[in-house]
Amino acid sequence: MLLFDVCTRRVYEKDGERKVKWYKAGILKESDNGKRYIRLFHSPQTEFFIFNRDPIVPVNQENEPSATD
Repeated sequence: MLLFDVCTRRVYEKDGERKVKWYKAGILKESDNGKRYIRLFHSPQTEFFIFNRDPIVPVNQENEPSATD
């Protein structure tokens, strides 16, 4: 299993110098069979699942309900 940190950052200035503070927001786990999960610390009881993005399928407007239906 591979583990990755999920982070966010806050950019601020101190004494005229740009600084970046990193915060760990959760972890991403990749199992040995390739499945990926995210656990965010603000939602510790929820496991988020990661999927490859489906290609965008154009909507067939003939199948869309009309405003008069």
